Amino acid sequence: MQASHVDLNKPVEALRKEWTFLAPYDLPTEEIKVRSAVFVREVSVGQQSTEAYIKIYASKKHPFERLFRRSRSQNEVRNLLFFGSIGIPTPQILAWGEKRNSIGRVVQDFIITEAVKDALQLDDFIQVVYPFQEDLTHRPPRIEIARQLGRWTRKMHDHDFIHEDLKWRNILARPQRSGTDLYWIDCPKGSFKKPGALLDRKKLKDCATLDKLARIQCSKEERIEFIKAYLGYHATPLKVQKLCKDIENYRRKRFDAKDNKQREDAKENK
Repeated sequence: MQASHVDLNKPVEALRKEWTFLAPYDLPTEEIKVRSAVFVREVSVGQQSTEAYIKIYASKKHPFERLFRRSRSQNEVRNLLFFGSIGIPTPQILAWGEKRNSIGRVVQDFIITEAVKDALQLDDFIQVVYPFQEDLTHRPPRIEIARQLGRWTRKMHDHDFIHEDLKWRNILARPQRSGTDLYWIDCPKGSFKKPGALLDRKKLKDCATLDKLARIQCSKEERIEFIKAYLGYHATPLKVQKLCKDIENYRRKRFDAKDNKQREDAKENK
């Protein structure tokens, strides 16, 4: 399926709210100076009230930033709805909205998603719930998580869609008796791409982004299971070996040095 076959404009517009929708929640929107801020509130939509995350995006770096363009929130709503349409679970979207100035530039925008009860970001989840790679009770669910991520990443890429920020902290995980529920969150940068060399390179980047923490938190077996699931029916030993090497080379060149420095700086600041 190509991007042109996915029409999400109507469901995106159906979730749009005016900026005044935020008024009851006492948010310091004018004080937000960074790229974004997140608040937890009880949000009412219709007759229902539920705990939710309200993310406010600020566009203050450049006077022409987001001029006549979709807001980050609008883009993120479209992307989360797209994930849902291909079978990748996401938190329920409750509303989104934006504020533009007199020349059409987005000044601030918001997206509200329902909180997923008992869920943790994947990096925290692995360390808290299944921290031991060789434990007989931890090994099967860890491998299944790797396979699920491989299948979903392939499904997304099969639609020529690139996430652009597929980090562990942008995935929620929640334990269940039958396994682990996973949810994809935070995807304002994602977009559909035309087939070609750039798309192939971007697909590799998505996989390498997931591998940034996998190289530290996961066993070699778990990382290979991700690759096998990603390749699906095409997972011959040679293709698995080649993709493993391509991902590792990309990650080493683009991510490892910066990530290692951030970890060393974090240790020094403790």
